[in-house]
Amino acid sequence: MSDKGLHVIIVGAGLAGLATAHGLKTNNISHVIVDRESGPRDRNWGVTISWAHPLMKKLLPDDLYANLQSCQPDISMDTKAAGKECILIRDGASGETKIEAHFPGVRRMQIQKTKKAWAVGLNIKYGKKLSNITTTDDGVTAHFEDGTEESGSVIIGADGGTSSVRKWLLGDLATSEVLPYAFMNFPFTLKTEQALWLDKIMNPNVDVATHPKSMYLGLFLLDKPDLSRPETWIFYILVTWPIKTEEDKENSGDRLKRLRDHMDGWADPYKSVVEWVPHDVEIKPDWLRIWHPKPWDNHGGRVTLAGDAAHSMTFHRGQGGNLAIKDADEFVTAMIDVRDGKTTLKEAMDKYDVGVVERGQEVEISKKQALAFHDYANFDNSPVMKMGIKAAGT
Repeated sequence: MSDKGLHVIIVGAGLAGLATAHGLKTNNISHVIVDRESGPRDRNWGVTISWAHPLMKKLLPDDLYANLQSCQPDISMDTKAAGKECILIRDGASGETKIEAHFPGVRRMQIQKTKKAWAVGLNIKYGKKLSNITTTDDGVTAHFEDGTEESGSVIIGADGGTSSVRKWLLGDLATSEVLPYAFMNFPFTLKTEQALWLDKIMNPNVDVATHPKSMYLGLFLLDKPDLSRPETWIFYILVTWPIKTEEDKENSGDRLKRLRDHMDGWADPYKSVVEWVPHDVEIKPDWLRIWHPKPWDNHGGRVTLAGDAAHSMTFHRGQGGNLAIKDADEFVTAMIDVRDGKTTLKEAMDKYDVGVVERGQEVEISKKQALAFHDYANFDNSPVMKMGIKAAGT
């Protein structure tokens, strides 16, 4: 296939899709991003980036990579200077440290800030909800619910854990597995003195705990919109425990009260923070979903997956963002080889797909880590205690 004829359709303007687009743009490969959202989503979260930093440097333009600090929840935080190039796991019953997993350059990135910064200069078409994909010997076409379509050489589905591209490729096999845990994930603000105390005592990247009550609880900073006004700082909680009651199963009821009812025996900072959460905080229903990658028919090299669409995992070992960047780098490398005539599109995509599925072993590792957070007595045998946050297989 000639350089002139190669055109990539990226479905999804998340971390994997944006990184892929920048890599293609840097290498002068034609592409477009289509995203089902018509505007910014109200959901926001953080992503831990550790071993993927060198890959981001390859993919992103120099000015964007040099300004990664602007994508952090706290844009003033230099984790290296602060001696915080690590994640922190505590004993939830005592508050004592179980492990500080160190990794040079590790940082927390806020997804909304990152998407806004990385979208600049890219060709992104919003409000494009995928309805079908058709392929021919000459190319592939993405069809959308608004009646429009995009044609090109290859589609890469980077459209998240409920991927429409994955559903098209695999049908019922694309359905996520829901883990048997009650799950709450919500942002909140605190009073000035409370926010200052928490900001001082918590790890700026990841501060999580395992507890004898078979619970996981994590405290994270989401944003500091005004560095001089701690009452504006936004934190968030991730908490999981095994489903035992009908309320847990239905994810219903007064969620904050249910959480507080589980906090007996917890140490600070977790216990105090849950007590301080404003009574009117909104905690939306949520479920802990994963998807183990299964080999798919890429239709002659025309359709593939990346990021959460290819391997959805829990947050318990902090690998999802790194793997999204790794997928983007491998895909861009494959496209460069096709453009340069070193391989055919089919050969390049077959090789890429094998790598994506192999990297999907992390889904199982992260699942084991999720189980371990709820098995206090055996936590020291968990993947994060043995592997830290380095890439699997290294």
